[in-house]
Amino acid sequence: MPGRLNTIIIVPHSQARFIKFSFSTRTLIMVGSLLAVSVILSVVAIAYSGNAVGRRADVQRLQAENQELAEVNRDLSRTISEVQARLDDFEERTARLALAAGMQGDVAGPVGATAEGSQVGSGGLYNRLPDGPESLKLQGSWIEQQLDLVDRKLSEKGEILASTPTMAPTVGVLTDGFGTRNDPITGRRAFHRGLDISARRGTPVYAPADGVVVFAGRNGGLGKTIRISHGFGFTTLYGHLHEMNVELGDQVHRGDHIGAIGNTGRSTGSHLHYEVHEEGKAKDPLYFILDRF
Repeated sequence: MPGRLNTIIIVPHSQARFIKFSFSTRTLIMVGSLLAVSVILSVVAIAYSGNAVGRRADVQRLQAENQELAEVNRDLSRTISEVQARLDDFEERTARLALAAGMQGDVAGPVGATAEGSQVGSGGLYNRLPDGPESLKLQGSWIEQQLDLVDRKLSEKGEILASTPTMAPTVGVLTDGFGTRNDPITGRRAFHRGLDISARRGTPVYAPADGVVVFAGRNGGLGKTIRISHGFGFTTLYGHLHEMNVELGDQVHRGDHIGAIGNTGRSTGSHLHYEVHEEGKAKDPLYFILDRF
């Protein structure tokens, strides 16, 4: 049985003959299907084209971000290099301070350093840390700890120096030194445990270092006597004084006026008998005095 026919008639406005198309339903369905497929393919093509454009935009955006990150990384590398240079400078200065504080053997390299890249500086061999923010933080922390240690050592050295009798206790003429001599009264050979410094009666006597007065009074043949404990094993003694300006327990500092030269006790003339003891043993005071009478 023949298929059903469909007819389309086109009638022009002019007097020309009209145009007539006749086709079956099957043909209409096929043409419609082709048109639908064409539309779908066109939509897919447009969508794909849009996605491609979007992907290109994403690629360009990522490239721009990568360039920015590369610039940031270059800036960070420059900053790390500058910080590393400053830390190296601090490390060298710390080593020098350590040497001044007598810590040659106490300064070690940062924890976490490797043997690779070891260098020799003024403080000796130390291990260089690998470059990077974490290593810089570790190196900075280590330098801070070493500076604290150096500060404590220098402070301790300062206390020792302040307690060492390096200053002459008075101004006068050295008439007798430390060691064996002929006793000026008996004439016999005897050991003299200090210095005799001759000067007018009343000439000021000064503390040669910081300390505490542990004795102030008469002491047999030494007459009026002052003894000062300076700490760190040092004590000093001042004999034959005319005046004593300090009392037992007084704190004194280097340069304080503690008394005056006299002729008390077993003495042949106005002078100061001056002794220095280290760990209980008499030492030659001239060994410690840095300035002159």
